[in-house]
Amino acid sequence: MTQPNPSTAQARVMVDELHRHGVDYVVISPGSRSAALAIAFEEHAGVETRVVLDERSAAFHALGRSRVTQTPVVALATSGTALANYLPSVVEADLSLIPLILISADRPPDLLHVGANQTIEQVGIFGEKVRWSCAIPPSEPHLDSNGYWRSSVSQAVARARGHGGRPGPVHINVSFREPTVPVSDDGRTRAEPYRHPIEGRPGDEPWQQHQQTRPSGAALGLGGRGLVVVGEGDFDPKDVFEAAGKLGWPVLATATSGLRVFDVVTTYHHLLVTGVPSGLRPDLVVTVGRTGPSDRIGSLTSLPVPQVHVDRWGAWNDPRRHSSHLLQADPAQTLDGFLPAPDDLLLRSWLGADAAMRSALDDHLASEETPTGPALARALEPLDQVTLIAASSMPIRDVDAHVSHTAKVIANRGASGIDGFVSTASGAATAMRGAVAFAGDLSFLHDATGLVADDVGDVVFVVADNGGGGLFDLLPQAEHAPAFERLFVAPHNLDLSRVASAYNLGTAVVEDVADLGAMIRSRLEAGGPHVVVVPVERETDLKTRRGLDDTSRAVCARFN
Repeated sequence: MTQPNPSTAQARVMVDELHRHGVDYVVISPGSRSAALAIAFEEHAGVETRVVLDERSAAFHALGRSRVTQTPVVALATSGTALANYLPSVVEADLSLIPLILISADRPPDLLHVGANQTIEQVGIFGEKVRWSCAIPPSEPHLDSNGYWRSSVSQAVARARGHGGRPGPVHINVSFREPTVPVSDDGRTRAEPYRHPIEGRPGDEPWQQHQQTRPSGAALGLGGRGLVVVGEGDFDPKDVFEAAGKLGWPVLATATSGLRVFDVVTTYHHLLVTGVPSGLRPDLVVTVGRTGPSDRIGSLTSLPVPQVHVDRWGAWNDPRRHSSHLLQADPAQTLDGFLPAPDDLLLRSWLGADAAMRSALDDHLASEETPTGPALARALEPLDQVTLIAASSMPIRDVDAHVSHTAKVIANRGASGIDGFVSTASGAATAMRGAVAFAGDLSFLHDATGLVADDVGDVVFVVADNGGGGLFDLLPQAEHAPAFERLFVAPHNLDLSRVASAYNLGTAVVEDVADLGAMIRSRLEAGGPHVVVVPVERETDLKTRRGLDDTSRAVCARFN
């Protein structure tokens, strides 16, 4: 079938091949040079398109969607600085192993380096942050490039999924000549029709299929009263929990681990307030994936016992440099290679301490009369049928410390930036029913342009408004930095409910934490995007956090 021009043919082939590899969602930011691809994506019946104005927000939207679906998602940008706005999401996708496919349109080579409008050097712009990149030249009417285009797309998807290394972002830079709309003459440029075949493999099969053999675990001959710390990574949570159970070992599970639906320890941040209690010390520690956000976990991973770190893709997650074994292996299979504990003493001790600590923390928070970050996080726990998306800084720390039972928590912990949070939540919401996004005021404001989209999704943003960066109240800057308020807290002096209203979001202000759950449920039932603002006094919040640590010390004394 003849195509009206080479650019249209090229775009239709690439979109078709992406779909054959299971890529069915694309986030588009408007632009002229990318028109051929934008139109081809919109034309394809099997691809869902979402338009987000700001490219930085668009890429985080794609990242959020990919986090939930664990499948590659495309972000499409036009030429020039549009592409440069993808960098923050590329950094996060690189560190978090998110299969993100970034496609940038470019002007043809003869328009580069001569001062032509909207041109920069786009090839290699992300350096080693991407798993793979390629530059596809403009299509020409006399060249049959169908196999070249399709094989390039096949490789991009395979690399994003981890073929030849780890999953992560890839970049395809595609040069287009005008016309970039599906006509031979767009009124200012004429092109010869593209007469070569553009069909793919029969039966909608991909042009190339890739298979992987993942590394398996290995017995190390270690055992005893061990303990497993599980963070975020590529593994089956149920398999890891069951493998630890066969050993009789306690599991300390971070909020993003996916294990908090099982009988695991969740109050470790407070149980480790003064280090590892003597009655809870293990004979060895196995760490799975990337842990955090509590830095107190370091008191466990620094103990002078065998320290084994396991990651399916061999990520070097050893910030304190205390690991004795770093394994690239399947975590559950690796645990199967250890020797079981001689008894369940350590398991019972940790679970007993966890129950005692949770009860003490709940009693302390119940006595508080005004909203605080910890109280807000605890109030989110009954919403266990929704996905909770936590912003960096204090929200993810509070969720990790106070939400003990939840099926799914998402957080951009690769680089721990506050940028792109609104868009990440919006992208995640497209792949689920019921999403609650917990943010601080600065995270919400930092990515407010992510609300400029044709559909933000069914998501309720719960925003703790303490007037700026409350995290810094806990850091040395609070005591030693001149101009602390202006340089670090950065008070915004904005009415967040009015900001949300300006973006046509449903808004509400909740001043009693007891009312938060009902408010969230009503907004979820209504559908669409909503913002629930909860005013938080920084001084009260800081006092509560210090009080929780005091309570924790009293509990921990019982296990020394």
